[in-house]
Amino acid sequence: MKLPTLFSLTDCIKNSILKAKSMLNRNIFSAIFIILSVMGTMSSFGAIREPAVAGKFYPSEPEELKQMVTGHLGKTPSDQGIDGQIIAILVPHAGLVYSGQIAAYAYKLLENSGISKVVLCGPSHQYGFQGISVYGPGIIWKTPLGNQFCDDTLCNWLGSYNKNISVIPEAHAREHCLEVQLPYLQTVLKDFKIVPMIMGHPDKANVDLLTQALSSLPFDKKTFFVSSTDWQHYRPASQGGEMDSLGIDCLRNLDANGLEKYLQEGKVEMCGGAPAVAVIRAAIAKGANKVKILKYGDSGDISGDKSSVVGYVAAVLYKSDAKKETGNPNGESGVLNDADLIKKYDLNDANKTRLLQIARESIKHYMAFKTLPEFDAVENLQKFAAAFVTLEKEGMLRGCIGHTTAEEPLYKTVSICAVQAAFADRRFPPVRPEEIEKLHIEISILSSMQKVGSFEEIRVGKDGLMIFKGNERGLLLPQVAVDYGWNATEFLEQTCEKAGLNPDDYKLPEAIIYKFQAVVFGE
Repeated sequence: MKLPTLFSLTDCIKNSILKAKSMLNRNIFSAIFIILSVMGTMSSFGAIREPAVAGKFYPSEPEELKQMVTGHLGKTPSDQGIDGQIIAILVPHAGLVYSGQIAAYAYKLLENSGISKVVLCGPSHQYGFQGISVYGPGIIWKTPLGNQFCDDTLCNWLGSYNKNISVIPEAHAREHCLEVQLPYLQTVLKDFKIVPMIMGHPDKANVDLLTQALSSLPFDKKTFFVSSTDWQHYRPASQGGEMDSLGIDCLRNLDANGLEKYLQEGKVEMCGGAPAVAVIRAAIAKGANKVKILKYGDSGDISGDKSSVVGYVAAVLYKSDAKKETGNPNGESGVLNDADLIKKYDLNDANKTRLLQIARESIKHYMAFKTLPEFDAVENLQKFAAAFVTLEKEGMLRGCIGHTTAEEPLYKTVSICAVQAAFADRRFPPVRPEEIEKLHIEISILSSMQKVGSFEEIRVGKDGLMIFKGNERGLLLPQVAVDYGWNATEFLEQTCEKAGLNPDDYKLPEAIIYKFQAVVFGE
């Protein structure tokens, strides 16, 4: 597909031919060499992506744009209480006169950060397609503040990661969501390169693809993600603010699954919501364990018209310095431990008993009616949570199914997983009516997943493990290692075997390992 180029290909060839003719009588081979050299020089400059919204979303004159951006940054406090490595930011992408001051709160954090690789992710507003488009390698993004080069190595890596990640020029030609981020990046960073990614249709397949690609992307302290998204669109501020608040709570809790669910149900509006979900998940995979909402506002703050506004959020996802923050020598700040989980869901004896009742009643009801029953639950059990339900009969495993991410309220997760463990665990035949009273039910409520950076981090008896390699995945709960008396190496090997992998595949660089904690209780 033809891309815009720095020089006209026709002019380059004409000039080369003229030079070739002048030398033809002396040395035809030298002439051919000149043609090839000129074309090689042209390709080394790369293709130019011209600004699509200069003069519309932001000033087209360099000096005016520079004054606007530095003005926004100058009004933003330098110390915003972020103690740790920045993994990702969420920023708006409306016209800078409306959203720029809010975006500046996130970009202010990058001053003197040493970041040199910026992975930009946003939605496609103008062009429909399936998959992800990376507008690189060999592309130069032009802005009034200068040319911005792509990180060709990372762009090439993404292109080879999956056939559905490709270069689709039409997706970027008129798209504004990444372009409006560049003036801020060009102001706060030095010597950096970008990886511009646009998501096509905001469906689950594309969210999963972007999540997996970003999670697997080579990543260091000089790399970070940018998620470009606006929030509620053209509603009265009072109504839209409530929707934004619901989504912001998910963001604040690193709850990408809850956010995705609310987006699907229309309870939250984000025009870049699907890429944002993927970025949040990938940020967690890269070590993010804290979020700070830096600034919230809407277009009515500038226009004065609150009857129809667009919402804007600036937020940062980061890996906190736990030792400084808590004095915890194990550096586990930001991760829910057993005590935190108990407090979050009010797991007193009464609520534990209620969850066990819900599990058993769900199995009985499904056995009789092939449907899930309805339950009333106290407020804390209505919070979204990840959980597993394990069934045993006469001391032997009879079924175990769970959700590793918070996809439903806790009471509903327990109900669903209990039924699935009884009737849908492929390792066992469905539970028969005469077996129900003989079942022992155990519930495990899970913390968020934390990527394992070193095998020494794994604590047998405290951590569960989950491993990804290619399309294979395996998970073992914390109590399993204790039941079988495994050490950390054996636990890793058994988790690999659970995934259908070779026992030592956990050592491979493409293997991604997570740990998690759980509160476990049973009948």
